[in-house]
Amino acid sequence: MATREGSAVCVHENYVKQSLRNRIALVDAQGATELTMPVHRRSAETRCVQDVKFTASATPDLLLKSLRTNCGSTPFFEHYFPEVEDWAHAYLQPGLPWLDAALASTRWACHALGWTHPEVSQSYQDGSGWDDWRPKARWSDLPETRYPQVFEDRLGFVAGRSILDVLFHLGPEAPFLPSPHGNSDPAPHHPA
Repeated sequence: MATREGSAVCVHENYVKQSLRNRIALVDAQGATELTMPVHRRSAETRCVQDVKFTASATPDLLLKSLRTNCGSTPFFEHYFPEVEDWAHAYLQPGLPWLDAALASTRWACHALGWTHPEVSQSYQDGSGWDDWRPKARWSDLPETRYPQVFEDRLGFVAGRSILDVLFHLGPEAPFLPSPHGNSDPAPHHPA
C-alpha cells in the first residue's frame, strides 16, 4: 500500500504559527486534547521550516509522559511505544531542528502503516493545482471515520486525532482505515 499518488512533503515553506505542525492530537479522559511541542525560529530574518528549532521546554518527557497517561491503556500501546520513545529521545531535544523530527515521524508512521513515504520536495511547492493538506482549515470538517477508542464509552468517538491515536487503537488494522489523504479503501484487506 502507498500514500496517494503524487504526494509530496514540502520542506521549503514558511512555518505557520497556530497550525498543526507542532501539535499532536490525542484523547484523554476528558476528551480531545492537543499536545504542543514548543518551537522558535532561529533567526528573525526567516520563517522557513528548515530554521525552526525546539525550545528548551521541548523534551522527550513532555511527549512520553502524556502518551503514557492518555494512551497507555490502548490495545497496541505497548507494541508501538518503544519506537515512539526512541524517536522522542533522538529528535525532541532543545535546539534540534523541528523539520528533522517531523520528517522522521512521518517516515516512522508510513513504515508502521506499510506505506511508502512521499517524496520530499526539492523546491517550494505553492499548492496550486493539487490537493494541498498544509492549511489547518483543510483538516476541519472532514468526514468522520470511526474506529474503537478507549474512552468512547464515556466520550463518544473523538474525531480528528493523530496517527498515534489510530495506531495505538487499531495496530495492524490501521492501514485499512479509510482516509481522505491516504488510503480510501473502505474495506480491510487481509494479506493471504
